[in-house]
Amino acid sequence: MNHYKKPYVIAEIGCNHKGEMEIAKELIKIAKIFCNADAVKFQKRNNKELLTEAQYNAPHPNSSNAYGATYGEHREYLEFNVNQHAELKAYCESIGITYSTSVWDTTSAKEITSLNPEFIKIPSACNNNYVMLSWLCENYQGEIHISTGMTTKDETEELVNFFIEKGRNQDLVLYNCTSGYPVPFEDVCLLDINLLKAKYA
Repeated sequence: MNHYKKPYVIAEIGCNHKGEMEIAKELIKIAKIFCNADAVKFQKRNNKELLTEAQYNAPHPNSSNAYGATYGEHREYLEFNVNQHAELKAYCESIGITYSTSVWDTTSAKEITSLNPEFIKIPSACNNNYVMLSWLCENYQGEIHISTGMTTKDETEELVNFFIEKGRNQDLVLYNCTSGYPVPFEDVCLLDINLLKAKYA
């Protein structure tokens, strides 16, 4: 007899709140009530750390979608500070849904760790940031979830070995991801989940 584990559903809110707390809370409530999601996930960036000065001061590539005169200003407008993230986490707890955040740099990792969420997510674009990963392994006790979307099989192996060396592989959760938004059906590659399970479970 097969016993299947119930899927754990994470609603990606990301920056869809447009920098407004009330929209963020409404999206959390929708994820809980209408989608029955287990968790919601935001994003945290320190834009001055993440972007070069040229990137920060460049115009947004699509000005009709911009919230500022430069890409840096646009990103800052969408960014909640750590106190606002604490408010979001408290709101999640009040309605019974798990709060989490993707961290894009070491400063953001430190700020979100101070809130002690159940898990912190590492975007695939940052999963080779071993300075940030080292800090998290040494200072954060929760699960560390990592996307493999932009990652080769060899890089995934290197990543898992890093967590083994740090003694944190029991807290590592790998996501089988394809970095396309949306992903064409023929490129979803869900059978890669079996490869991850066979190799690392």
